[in-house]
Amino acid sequence: MIGRVVGSLVLMVALGACQKAISHAANRPLATLAGTEWGPIQGGVDQFVAFKSEGEVVGSGGCNNFFGSFTQNGRLITFGPLASTKKACPPPIMDAERDFLQLLEQVRAVDATFKELTLYGEDNQVLTTLRRRDWD
Repeated sequence: MIGRVVGSLVLMVALGACQKAISHAANRPLATLAGTEWGPIQGGVDQFVAFKSEGEVVGSGGCNNFFGSFTQNGRLITFGPLASTKKACPPPIMDAERDFLQLLEQVRAVDATFKELTLYGEDNQVLTTLRRRDWD
């Protein structure tokens, strides 16, 4: 009986320590976006942007897939021309897609942690914050 109680206490302490370590990692700055995938925190349209190695970017605006290039130097970032498929979807989805792609074209800088990516435009104004899609 005492063994079970001690074992349970040890497990609870270990789980608490793991949760604290995960929480701390979520707020640490990310040096590069390569290998990460991000999507809007809220919204009914499944949009995302994925940063691949070698400066390639792919994603979905909600209806069509897009692809192109990006260059990152510290927190400064630029997207090369983005191309997309040309499927038609209902107007609300097409509007959301247009807005998402236009937003990406305006991005000039980023702040990234393991959990969130804040995108900045000209004059360092916040455009939006995205959440890492593989982080829950």
